[in-house]
Amino acid sequence: MSVEQIEQSLLQLGREERRRFAEWFFEHQEQLTGPDYVHPEVKAEVLRRLEEVDANPALLEPWGGKLEDARQRLHEFRRQKAQPR
Repeated sequence: MSVEQIEQSLLQLGREERRRFAEWFFEHQEQLTGPDYVHPEVKAEVLRRLEEVDANPALLEPWGGKLEDARQRLHEFRRQKAQPR
């Protein structure tokens, strides 16, 4: 079966079945792609984030709270970054 055939089959699945497949693929990705494979977009995002924290080490400070607190702090940082100087 070709990648194109697999893609076509997956697109014919309902939303819930595609979600379940995505979870299965994530859990088995290392078996399928090998332990050292990192998708180029994931690699680019990790490098972008490294550059971001190098430019602003305060992002690495512990927040000591719930996930929602972390999200709020990230949104505050992004708002400050977006404001014209």
